[in-house]
This record gives sequence, C-alpha cells and structure tokens, in this order.
Amino acid sequence: MGKLGISVRYAPIRSEKSKGKCEKFHQVVDAFLREAKVHKIKTLEELNHYWNIYLEEYYHNSAHDGIAEYYKSLNSSVPSEGITSLQEWGRDTRPLTFIDTSVVGEAFLHHEMRLVDKGACISFQGRKYETKPSLIGCRVEISYDPMHTKIITVRYQGVEPFTAEPVKIGAFCDKSPALPESMTPKETEASRMLEALEKKHEQTHQRRADAISFGGYRKGGGSNV
Repeated sequence: MGKLGISVRYAPIRSEKSKGKCEKFHQVVDAFLREAKVHKIKTLEELNHYWNIYLEEYYHNSAHDGIAEYYKSLNSSVPSEGITSLQEWGRDTRPLTFIDTSVVGEAFLHHEMRLVDKGACISFQGRKYETKPSLIGCRVEISYDPMHTKIITVRYQGVEPFTAEPVKIGAFCDKSPALPESMTPKETEASRMLEALEKKHEQTHQRRADAISFGGYRKGGGSNV
C-alpha cells in the first residue's frame, strides 16, 4: 500500500480490542446473510441490492459501541442513544483526498520480478509471455490481477509500460503467407498425358480405318478389271 501512502501498523500482542474490527464486521455480514436467506434471495443482483440497503439504513445508522467507548475514554459526554458511524463520519472535518482510479487499481495488483530469456519471453504460472527484444537478459517487474492473469503489465526503467499476453504456439508452424491468385497453382482438372494419348489413339484408329478402306477399294477395283 506504499503506492497510496498508506502505512501498515500492527496492534500489540494480546490486544484483542484493537484487532477485533474485522471480526466484528464479519458478524455484521453473517447477520445480513441470515436475513437474506429468510428473504429467499435468488440472484446476485438482488443480493447486492439488499446489501447496500442493509449498510446504509441499518449498519451506518446504528449506535456504535466502539465510538461511544472512545469518547468516554476522553471524558466526553455521549448521548444516551449513542453515536452512529454516519454521525461520526459527518463530524470529521478533514478534507477527502481523491486519488486517480488508475493509481488505485495499480496499487491493488500483485507485483513480481521476472527475468527475460533469450527469446524475449518471461515465464509466469507455467506459461510464456512475450516482451521486447531490447529487454533480453533484464529483470523486469510484472503486475497482474490474480483473478485475470491472461494479460500482465511489464515495467522496466526507461521503457514505457506495456501489456504482455501468453505466447500462442501451435502444434505445427504457421502456414506460409497466401500467394496472389495469379501465382497460386491451380488444381489440374485432367491429365495432359492421358489427353495426348487419347488424341494419338484416335488418330491411330483413324489411320487404320483409312488403310482398311483404301485396301478394300483397291481389291474391289482389281476384280472388276
């Protein structure tokens, strides 16, 4: 969380009250889920709809024991009905700090270091991701969403951050680029050799027929003399 300027502080050992906020909120969520079950909520849209209502109308407007205890420790008076989370929020006069969504999104991504191999690729979760040839041999930082690791962001000093996707390697090499139609060999519809032989065969039969006919003519002519 250092990218957002948020410091991490740990509570002292055996100080249950200082570490019970998350557990208490889990109890609030469990109470809502019991109500949702009774209400027979069937879809995620309905669940989110009623959860927002539960937070705004019940949780934020219910007296908060922790807030009351804090003011009592300062010897401050606390109303008999207590102080709600919404009331305490409204009493805070500190201005809100708005951070760019891209910065917030980047802060919540997971970050790791990877070495770029000789093929300009990095290994991540058993897959190869292509980077840039100029980064061969460099250790780069990658950031990714653990719920969507198909695309990761690669960063290196002096290089504009870019996204990398898994290298797609098929079982065979890609086909050669398509040739122009004029250069594409067309499938032969008939055998030229067989066509030539057929033509020659017809000529041969024709010559034989002519020879037989002429021979008969000569025979017939000789008998009439």
